[in-house]
Amino acid sequence: MAEGLAVLIPSYDRPEILIISLPGWLRAVNVAEVFIVAEASSRDKLRKYEEVLERYEESGKLVYRLHHKRLGSVRARNTLLEMFVDSECDYAIMADDDYLLVDERSLEFMVEDFKLSDEIGMVGGRVVIARRRREDPDFFLNSPAGLADLLTRLTGYVFLDVEHGPRYAEFLPHFFAIRKDIVKRGIRYDASFDTPTGFREESDFQQQVKRLGYKLLFDPRAYVIHLAVEEGGDRPSIGMSRRIYWKARNHAAFILKWHKSRVRRLWYLTLAGLMLAVYRPKYFTQVFRGLKHGVCSFWYL
Repeated sequence: MAEGLAVLIPSYDRPEILIISLPGWLRAVNVAEVFIVAEASSRDKLRKYEEVLERYEESGKLVYRLHHKRLGSVRARNTLLEMFVDSECDYAIMADDDYLLVDERSLEFMVEDFKLSDEIGMVGGRVVIARRRREDPDFFLNSPAGLADLLTRLTGYVFLDVEHGPRYAEFLPHFFAIRKDIVKRGIRYDASFDTPTGFREESDFQQQVKRLGYKLLFDPRAYVIHLAVEEGGDRPSIGMSRRIYWKARNHAAFILKWHKSRVRRLWYLTLAGLMLAVYRPKYFTQVFRGLKHGVCSFWYL
């Protein structure tokens, strides 16, 4: 059994989804505590969160904070990390509110992987998407075995191999476990990426872990089902044009933060523009507008 394991879940305007996803985490014998930071845009949503979360308080595992205001994804996740640091748990799972845990062994695999080596700082698992979103599909590029990390290094973008492993990887999907020792060293989500749609904030967080000398391990035996809910959160209020703009801007911020070579910066930014333009050619101007603003804001980092 995996002991000392916390689960961290941010949620915004989706109390109904927690009715579906939360019981699985609370039932898992491997989970000691479930921390939730829930943000509500209205008093009605706040009351619904209260009703849902109070229903599960008897589990003895649930700790939550409710906010009648928008913290933003970065501040919400950093609040969860602070709650984790103050707990007795040794490891934490970062999850979304629409992730379903269907096999408790996934958590056992992730914690056991940490015991293989003190160099392993994070362990990631598969995110199995239940359906393709209509408005904006989850944007990552899967690739054949052996090519993911090479393509990531060549292009500066995130390529994932979500089938083969366990293996060390350049980046992990957004379902991962992390050691408390790392979080206690000050690793947090960077407010530079706290934009309406996010993007590359997870890459930045993982890059910070790697810069401390730790490795990222991907274990395909661990997995969750992603419901890919269209409702709630920021999704209904943000159109594709703005989404593409922020993807380009945040990618530029990530590249300029972590790469100081002028040649590499130009290479990565050029490829990013091409890939995003191919992904959504209709929003070609938004791609380059986002890159321009990112460069203007972060070139001199």
